[in-house]
Amino acid sequence: MKRTYPGLLAIIATTAFLLVPFPVLAQTAPPPGLWQQFGALGNSGVTGSTGSGTVVNGDVGSSPTPSITNFPPSTVAVPFTLHLTNDLAVQQAHTSALAAYNFLAAQGPGTVLPAQLDGQVLTSGIYSFSGGAADLAALGTLTLNGGGVFVFQVDSALTANVGSNVIGTADPCNVYWRIGTSATLDGVSFRGTVIADASISVGAGNVTGRVLAGTGATGAVTMSGSGGNTIGGCAVAPGGSRGADIPALDYVGLTMLMLFFAAAGVFVLKRAAA
Repeated sequence: MKRTYPGLLAIIATTAFLLVPFPVLAQTAPPPGLWQQFGALGNSGVTGSTGSGTVVNGDVGSSPTPSITNFPPSTVAVPFTLHLTNDLAVQQAHTSALAAYNFLAAQGPGTVLPAQLDGQVLTSGIYSFSGGAADLAALGTLTLNGGGVFVFQVDSALTANVGSNVIGTADPCNVYWRIGTSATLDGVSFRGTVIADASISVGAGNVTGRVLAGTGATGAVTMSGSGGNTIGGCAVAPGGSRGADIPALDYVGLTMLMLFFAAAGVFVLKRAAA
């Protein structure tokens, strides 16, 4: 009698693996694109702050309407580019930002949080908000800790009120905020890539991430403070990288892979029994 243990073990291991829940793998970062190169991207324009200006660590541009104002006193850090026309790079960035928005939306609502954020400590996952809007309380704090990807599904507006902070050990470049309408970021600090259907306003605080507006019909980025703040830290310079993360399979991909291993185990069993 021929031994069948390898195939049997493969089936047992695969079955056990499939029975384990994998909530961490459900959220996935958007596919790469020229959106990653931008710190501030608009649809109907980008307006920099006055006074000492805002420093943007990433490309700045707007498509299809290339209206760029208050640059200077706001500036774009080297080696990034200020796009004063609707050039091919800005067009492609806008198209890929829309694809990223839709990719995030397709991942579903995940865990539903109360509309107001104040004191929560979260780990990686998909989050949405009761009522659709998200409001980070004045002087409130949202803490994001640990590795992995964070996806926030805000179906209407996001407001980060004055004095608010987003902090924690999570990599801000793995945090994504999909906004169904507009975002107002008036806090001291905010983390993550904000992709809004309409407009994004940035006040006096710092944004560690990106602000990508106007994936819908229109939308501008407005830096409404008096300057002295920064936007960026996640943009990938042309021909360079901030350090790519190892790609992870989502749950569907992981399931397909495990089914393949199960089929291989059945094949081994049949060959052994022949």
